Amino acid sequence: MSKLLIELINATLCKRPLNEKVFERAIEADWQRCFDMALQQNVLAMTFPAMSSLPKELRPSFTLWSKWMAYSQSIAEQSQYKRQVVEKMGAWLAEEKLTTTILKGFSLSALYPNPNLREFSDIDIFSGSDYEAVNACFSKHGVKVDSVDGHHAYLKVDGISVEHHFAFSNTKVKDGLGGPEEELQRLVVSDPQPTSIPGINFPNSVFTALFVGWHAYEHFLQEKIELRHVIDWALSLRQLTELEAETLNEIKRNTGWGNFCDTLTAIAIRQLGLPQDWFHETEQVAVEQEQQVWNDIIKASRTAKSKSSNLRRIYIAKRMLKNSWKFKDYSNISATQLLIKETIGHFKTINLKTDYKQ
Repeated sequence: MSKLLIELINATLCKRPLNEKVFERAIEADWQRCFDMALQQNVLAMTFPAMSSLPKELRPSFTLWSKWMAYSQSIAEQSQYKRQVVEKMGAWLAEEKLTTTILKGFSLSALYPNPNLREFSDIDIFSGSDYEAVNACFSKHGVKVDSVDGHHAYLKVDGISVEHHFAFSNTKVKDGLGGPEEELQRLVVSDPQPTSIPGINFPNSVFTALFVGWHAYEHFLQEKIELRHVIDWALSLRQLTELEAETLNEIKRNTGWGNFCDTLTAIAIRQLGLPQDWFHETEQVAVEQEQQVWNDIIKASRTAKSKSSNLRRIYIAKRMLKNSWKFKDYSNISATQLLIKETIGHFKTINLKTDYKQ
């Protein structure tokens, strides 16, 4: 792992000056590896301000610096555009005295030193008992509710994908991964946090941490996660009060996914060097366990992309079987069992989509 990248991430999150000694012997090849890894780990935008604070003689070449800057500016512009989309959605909902809660990327960006540092793609929302009313509101404004899968509907607003959740686990997979669905459903409607945008709420802190951990766990088992997931987890824990941290620990204690979350905590502390006091009291994990997950984050390649959704499912299935150790160490079922259940659930989802369109 690049020492340069670790220093850039740590200094950014801890809002401290860079340790210039880390960069004194860096050559262009070191900076290129740092750039490539930051891009792969979805943290390139967040490291640009810290990197640019270095004296010119310690920075990478102007060519690489310019690429870094252009990427960061692009992310900032995309984030601002998506905020405008959220504001438009909120205005539609507020007109009808409706609200929705923003999940994941957009709400998590508020935890970063600067919201533009957190890259995200689509917009995720949850509307509780107003799910149908919110969909109807969007339809009224010409937004097509394309299809519904096992846990959300797909929409597109001004070119931005929006996932409208009614669940946090795939409801079409019977007896699949054991997770905190009931707790997430309860917490997401408990004490929503109003934002400056009418019609738009953020979830409470316990929900945010719980969902970040669970979402990372699902991605870890089926594909891989990046440093961005570890950072999201660390920042979501940092905002918890001691009582909230106890509530979260009580929910995740003695679960496979909870053990995985504790491993993320260990990685945040020992690999990224983040302050211990961000994390309250947490369960200890074996060094070997932490290292295995860390190696998967840093060294494993992403799943190959494909225009065919079925072909991509095959790629993911092969990956799950190859990484059966993840299920053995952290899951209540094996990779093979989950694949069988997901295959059955997939055909149910196809039928659901057909029924929905009719």
